[in-house]
Amino acid sequence: MIATADVITALKTGQLGYLCLDVYEQESNLFLHDLSGDIIQNDLISRLISFPNVLITSHQGFFTREPMQQIATITFGNADAFAFGRVLENEVKL
Repeated sequence: MIATADVITALKTGQLGYLCLDVYEQESNLFLHDLSGDIIQNDLISRLISFPNVLITSHQGFFTREPMQQIATITFGNADAFAFGRVLENEVKL
């Protein structure tokens, strides 16, 4: 987790040249909702998105060909291993 206020200071002073986030600590009420007609109440995210050198992808940064192929390969491999009684390399044990 980052200290967003400190990151904003670093961006303003040039100590940080660029910032790209796929996750934001206060995102639950911000992302995956259409807020285009609303006033964003979170001052930190509002300030972050005002910088031209900041990119926030809201959990979409993974959505490229390579990660999606990897997700599919692992998922089908897990299903195949389960179906044929092989060792489940990605088994979650409780």
